[in-house]
Amino acid sequence: MKRREFLGSAAALAAASSLPGFASLVHAQGKGQLVFLTPASYSLAFSPVLYASANGYFAKEGVDVKIEAGRGAAQVVQLVAAKQTQAGRTGGANYMMARVNNNAPVISIATIAQRSPFLVISSKEAPILTPQDMVGKTIGMQSAGGSMEATLDLMLMREKIDLKALRRERVADSAASFGMIEAKRVHGFLGNTSAATRLVAQNYPVATFPMDDGIPGQVYVAEESVLAENRDSYVAFMRAVYKSVRELIDMDDAGLQKAVEVMRGRFNIPGSDNLPVALADMRANRALWTTEDPTKVLRHGEKHWEEAEALLREAGLLKNPTTKPLYTNDIWEAANG
Repeated sequence: MKRREFLGSAAALAAASSLPGFASLVHAQGKGQLVFLTPASYSLAFSPVLYASANGYFAKEGVDVKIEAGRGAAQVVQLVAAKQTQAGRTGGANYMMARVNNNAPVISIATIAQRSPFLVISSKEAPILTPQDMVGKTIGMQSAGGSMEATLDLMLMREKIDLKALRRERVADSAASFGMIEAKRVHGFLGNTSAATRLVAQNYPVATFPMDDGIPGQVYVAEESVLAENRDSYVAFMRAVYKSVRELIDMDDAGLQKAVEVMRGRFNIPGSDNLPVALADMRANRALWTTEDPTKVLRHGEKHWEEAEALLREAGLLKNPTTKPLYTNDIWEAANG
């Protein structure tokens, strides 16, 4: 797919028009304004941007950031590429494939989750604890073609398991999807750390195993020309999110409780009213943000990205030569260097 085809695709436009607040996304493109799109409904997994917004860090940096909930990681890349939203969070693997295979004019400006935030969630009565356990099973996932499915495919390829060896069913990335397992409609489903934490805290009989595929788990992306034209706004955005993440990492449980309350006052975050669950959720997500050097959180690790590209090529998921950079640390360096 060429650049023009990607930008003009019916899929991108359909995804945009179906998003709540679509008109506001189109018009919120003035100087000092950014719309940030999450890949799913509001969750404590997205605390770095939610806390930065609710605690006034974006405003202090002079940038007006509106956070919208999207409908899948693939949609984030589509809408950013189509310039319908200025930034978003998506999966590292599906972003890299869009960038290389589809020539998407989208570049990663930060790595927020250093490894995959996804787990395979199943029942203790019939646990799925290895990739091999998934063969012949029906596995639920939020959307086709998103970061969850890309992570799943990569994991199966690395284990030399046929991608067609399991069936796929669309389910929500939430604790409520455990009902699909109980009803025997799926054997397991892919969920993020928030969904798994809520299930465990509520004493559901769950079994989980993490999907660590060696790829940067979750990244923030922007369209190249928009990034170049509004660099100062992105630097301000990065500075605010960096401050938010560093504070959240350093907080004890009392601090985390206050942070959750601040975010709840601004955003409708399912499950955040249950404090023990919310704190466990926050702690689980924090583990994904940190690098060997916590002062460089959000910064792309060059070696990590080199190894990720090699893994994706070995798995046959990157089909074209890499002609453009996969990431930039320029915005991070300008904000925090």
